[in-house]
Amino acid sequence: MTRILVVTSCTGEKLVETNGALTLDDFQQGGDHLAQRERSLCEFMTPAETLYTGQQHVRLMRGVRAFRDNSREVSRKDNLELWVISAGYGLIPGDRKIAPYECTFQGMRTKALRSWADQLGVPAAIRKLLARPFDLALINLGDAYLEACHLGPDVTLGGPTILFCGTTAAKRLPRLDQLRVVTLSNPQAKRFSCGLVGLKGEVSGRILERMAQEPEAMLRQSVDPMIDVLDILDGSASPVKATRAKARVNPVVDRVITIPVPWRQKPHRDRLRYFIPEWDDLVDPEYDFETDTHSGGSGDWSNQVYAHQMYPEPNYDGILVSKVVAEKSKKKKERINALGVHRFLRVPPDFPVMGDCGAFGYIQQEHPPYSTEEILDYYTRLGFDYGVSVDHLIVTATTAQKQHRYELTIHNAEEFLKEHRKRRLPWEPIGAVQGWDAKSYTEAARKVVKMGYNYIALGGLVRTSTSDILTILEDVHHVVPDGVQVHLFGLARLNAISNFARLGVNSVDSASYLRQAWMRIGQSYLSEHGAYAALRIPEAGKSFRAKQMTGHAELSETRIQSLEQSAIGSVRALAREKCSVETCLDHLLEYDRFVTSDRVNMTDLYRRTLTDRPWERCPCNICRRWGVEVIIFRGNNRNRRRGFHNTYVFYDLLQKALRGDSVDLQDTTAEEAEELPLFASIPGQAI
Repeated sequence: MTRILVVTSCTGEKLVETNGALTLDDFQQGGDHLAQRERSLCEFMTPAETLYTGQQHVRLMRGVRAFRDNSREVSRKDNLELWVISAGYGLIPGDRKIAPYECTFQGMRTKALRSWADQLGVPAAIRKLLARPFDLALINLGDAYLEACHLGPDVTLGGPTILFCGTTAAKRLPRLDQLRVVTLSNPQAKRFSCGLVGLKGEVSGRILERMAQEPEAMLRQSVDPMIDVLDILDGSASPVKATRAKARVNPVVDRVITIPVPWRQKPHRDRLRYFIPEWDDLVDPEYDFETDTHSGGSGDWSNQVYAHQMYPEPNYDGILVSKVVAEKSKKKKERINALGVHRFLRVPPDFPVMGDCGAFGYIQQEHPPYSTEEILDYYTRLGFDYGVSVDHLIVTATTAQKQHRYELTIHNAEEFLKEHRKRRLPWEPIGAVQGWDAKSYTEAARKVVKMGYNYIALGGLVRTSTSDILTILEDVHHVVPDGVQVHLFGLARLNAISNFARLGVNSVDSASYLRQAWMRIGQSYLSEHGAYAALRIPEAGKSFRAKQMTGHAELSETRIQSLEQSAIGSVRALAREKCSVETCLDHLLEYDRFVTSDRVNMTDLYRRTLTDRPWERCPCNICRRWGVEVIIFRGNNRNRRRGFHNTYVFYDLLQKALRGDSVDLQDTTAEEAEELPLFASIPGQAI
């Protein structure tokens, strides 16, 4: 009988997601409280080995299942024990049923991490487990989880043990009899066509798959110190160039979210709802920030997630999808047409999705590129809940041009509603209203309401001052009867949101707070206490601005990389309280002065960010999991996560403002940059 022991870590991604998931506080309150909370979550209790869906765990479980299935088929009595180190439950067997929870060792300061690990009994439990006799042990733990184990020379191993970890962690491990440390980094990730986040699971899974077919030979080779264990898995003596596999949709990320009951009952919607525009704002959920490596796949919708997939509940009341955005690429157009808009967005059918044409996309054209009939078919076929008539933005031009677009928008609204009624379509029509001053907007609104619309939308106001918008709304309010809803395109100004609601506005949309993460120097990170500057550390050799550094005569590529690593290393050290503010600031500014010599001096802004440490006070999932990485201005996966965080903060403040509470946050989105998708550059390059 072959006895295999596998030890792995928990992952943030879980099969079961619920708004009432356990938190660190629940675990810290003790056994009685935890048991009570678990009873309230009894319907969600799941075996640990099934609960986790992070890339490392998913890849590992392929091998676990292969080993177990083969043992049953050939009637062997082989035994594989899977154990998980959980930041909430401690060291637990894989078959133990546990409740969904949100808790991780990742991001904890060393002192707090060790203290909590000791309370969970992790160091003692792992020593007891590893001392038991076995034929082979596979350990897959990241730096923080190895720290929780606090492995030292006192550890006794009950058999040959292979521990997979990064190069930094390997240097800190004790030398133990029967312990074989295999370091994994970018070359191995390329070799096995796998992102670093899932690499430990991938390699361990392959070992177990081979073990299932050739247990004796594989066991012998695995423990032979003269054989590279990685060479066994692909039969080569050196890394081979991986061929790029055809992109497939990752089932782990392609899941429709479950909407919790409290979200459905939010009272602010009686006054006003917030829609966020869809603009391909997705991230790799398993991106490795230490090495800046993707988890694999094609780097698009097929293996990335939306903001609403990363939080217990969406930080918006609906999503706005513009046709010009939905069809900007052939692949995206094919997917959204095949899946329908809700499935494409990974939201349930009753989650509000509004559609419009995206007039900003054809603002330079004389006529909209879509007919009313085409748009009606589009909204119906894709399953929208709301659809806006075909409009045309009115820009500064001759009186004749303005009048043409004005009348065209009104005519399209009339035709749109007439055909909608004729076909008895199942979604709600919204009449578009365009104008250039209070009089023109009011007259257009009066005409559209008279057609019979129960919902109208005012567009073209994103460059208008808040005071002028309120004047327009005052006049429009007088011609819009009770019961007719009003939407504002591209406007979600926090300092005016209560006045919007007072003047009859029922819904707004804007991506400005999200895009503020990479579009607003000095105000990239929002908090209830104000906005903070993100710390710009572009990737050497990848970022456009970092590439420009090679133009400096005194800078070699090696020197550039050294400056970059000093900057990002000092920020991480400061987060662990291993570096002072001023030392960290010096490293940041040394790199920053070459990258952003044409920009404003960031000294005071950076010092405020480093001193206040706002990421530590934020309760959102993004900041709790990734900590200081969120406030580093560096590539899509950090910048968009910071945008998701900003949206979380805005949505919370929006609800407070509509409730009548005092909102302290200064409205940092410049009025002239309200609808940023019109002009925004790629978030990873906007440095």
